[in-house]
Amino acid sequence: MTIASQSIEEFKECLYQMQEARKLVTKEILTTGHINAEKVQIFKNTLEKMRDERTSKNHIRDIHSRGTTFGINIQDEIKGLQVVILSVAIKNFYFQKDHEFLDAFALESEKEESFNDRLKLSDLPGLLSKFSKDRESFDAEVMKCRAFLLDLIDTQVTGKKPLFITDWDGTMKDYCSQYATNLQPAYSAIVMGVFARHFTRAFAVLTAGPLRHPGILDLTAIPIDGPVLFSGSWGREWWIHGRRVVHDDGIPEEGTVAIGQLYEQLEEILHEGEFVQFALVGSGVQKKVDRLTLGVQTVFGQVPEDLSARYIDAVRERIHRVDPNSQYLVLENCSPLEIEVCVHSSGAVWNKGDGVAALVESNNDSLKIGKVCVAGDTASDVPMLQKAAEENPDEVRALFVNVSMELQKTIVNIVGDTSRTCFISCPDVAHAAFAQIICELAA
Repeated sequence: MTIASQSIEEFKECLYQMQEARKLVTKEILTTGHINAEKVQIFKNTLEKMRDERTSKNHIRDIHSRGTTFGINIQDEIKGLQVVILSVAIKNFYFQKDHEFLDAFALESEKEESFNDRLKLSDLPGLLSKFSKDRESFDAEVMKCRAFLLDLIDTQVTGKKPLFITDWDGTMKDYCSQYATNLQPAYSAIVMGVFARHFTRAFAVLTAGPLRHPGILDLTAIPIDGPVLFSGSWGREWWIHGRRVVHDDGIPEEGTVAIGQLYEQLEEILHEGEFVQFALVGSGVQKKVDRLTLGVQTVFGQVPEDLSARYIDAVRERIHRVDPNSQYLVLENCSPLEIEVCVHSSGAVWNKGDGVAALVESNNDSLKIGKVCVAGDTASDVPMLQKAAEENPDEVRALFVNVSMELQKTIVNIVGDTSRTCFISCPDVAHAAFAQIICELAA
């Protein structure tokens, strides 16, 4: 019997339920050091749903909404889910990253090993190396990153644990075709959480996306009130001590109202038959403190160009409804994949360096104390590094992922010392290095 195509709402709800289970698993492991296997049956169920006959061999899944059916590429979601299944009887399931990693933490009979014993048993560095394209190069990068991080967390000179400030997508998490379903794996969440708790005084994620609906707080598997701090909108909004802290400098109140009204207007557009799929195209619709980011095309070029053009025209028409005299909102064409509608500001341009300043202010900390590591993967992350270097030139450090030689030179010039820079090819190198250090040094 043929299974009916899945709605957008059902597709997202299925994955978000799975991510909530992932958060519970991560929290329990961070708290107790292990997990009961039966608690994560949702992972296997979700994977089976994603791999049913509604998904083709080339990972295109049929989605429907308001009488329209379209295909989206869910290769990244399936890959992530394949690495999430957890079971004691591993021979019956897929041998993938989270599966093999988390199996070491599943209680069998009355085993009572410590967290570190289970982490060593999981051999995350070896597991991630197995899934890399070049194991020899991957292992060499892990050794290099481990040495860099060991120097970072050495407190003999400064007497203070370091600050670790990082970008998210491309740095601590691989990119995904659909932002709304770009979910963090459990192995990443666990080693990031433990490393943050043991070796840093603050581990902060500074991302361009929003905090919610969906945002980093929905997509991470790390407990949001745990050892890692999260921000959105280039650091304009932070989740600190269980509350949202907003830095709306230079944003007129009328602009804030206008961007909220436009968001409501676009919600209407996404419920019209012609444009429903744009809820899952690239960035989807992201509401940030001072702008909306809208996905208009996928990295696979799946959206017909004329449909994308009509969607952009519909957005323009809704902007005119909200702001007929163009007083508060401006449409910016950012790339072939997305556009942004921004609030006219007082003239100052906010970047991630401002986000770093907002972090230390909100957290009553200082960049001048101890060592500061900035991690990123694009030129948009450089302002974070510049801000840290201005405040603490002798102790700033840079960990950057998959960047060009030109950008590497820029980073080295800012830091001023190659020994305080580290360049790696993918987020998994950092995760493997975190795991090695935890096994060696965490009590």
